[in-house]
Amino acid sequence: MQINKIYKPDHFDQYTIIPLAIFRQKGISMAASGLYAWLFSHDSNHEITMTFIGGHFKDGKDAINSRVKELETLGFLVRESVRENGKFAGYNFRMCVPTTIAEKTTTGKTAAEKTAAGNPQQSNNIYNNIYNNNIQDNIQDHVQTFVQDNVQYHNKTNNIPQSVKSALDHFIALFPEKYQPTTDAQKLKWAQCLERVERIDGYDLREVYKMTKKLCEDQFWSGNFLSILKLRNKDKNGILWVDRFMGMEKSGKPQAYKMIPNIIKFYKYNDPAGKPMIGAITKNAELDDFALVYKLGTTEYENLKKYLDAKG
Repeated sequence: MQINKIYKPDHFDQYTIIPLAIFRQKGISMAASGLYAWLFSHDSNHEITMTFIGGHFKDGKDAINSRVKELETLGFLVRESVRENGKFAGYNFRMCVPTTIAEKTTTGKTAAEKTAAGNPQQSNNIYNNIYNNNIQDNIQDHVQTFVQDNVQYHNKTNNIPQSVKSALDHFIALFPEKYQPTTDAQKLKWAQCLERVERIDGYDLREVYKMTKKLCEDQFWSGNFLSILKLRNKDKNGILWVDRFMGMEKSGKPQAYKMIPNIIKFYKYNDPAGKPMIGAITKNAELDDFALVYKLGTTEYENLKKYLDAKG
């Protein structure tokens, strides 16, 4: 059974052009758009694997993995688990078009806009009902609610230590702009998270900052650690991510031992051309070098390589 394969649903075979959604997606790289268009150029029964992609383009494995991850993040590729004999064996990726983008590309309007346009009488009725009520009372209610919300917001802000407030902007700057908090309420949530990491979890924010910076620069975690709020969420084993991340920093072993589930061992081998590679054996599957680079990212892959070289 093959894993790390990208497959195209057969109903896409009828297309001789590329879905417009990929060209209407803001913030996507040209490389990811080109890769998606290239994937669409093949029949659904064509074997498209990571190795096949690497053999076609001059880009290296890291660049290809990065573009595949970008398409997955944006919803143009959907990751699906592969099981063999009831056990997890790896992943494949299904090509698709994100629904909201596809709808807007086809009609020029979102679903909400279409609903409003298709029922204008209802909108007018709502407006008339509001107008016919005492509009001054409504305004007064809104003003009162606004004042109350702001009082509550400032009360919560006053409970944040100055050390956390000073550190907040530095933490925010580590993340891509599109994932950064923009409103006061969002920034407050980030500040509250850092305050609890310091007060409840007992971590020095300077050490947490170093750890966060390292994760944000890593190829794997930069796509999976998109908000400081993750630190106080729990993984599937009920462990706080901040404990898990900080534990990785203190452990003598590289993070790869935590990032690959059910790992039994990593081992070194050479490809047919004699180039050094790394493989992994888990309880459910065996991963080759290409799969490890994709799962770990460049930084952690290199850390693992150095660790294994040091062991001899």
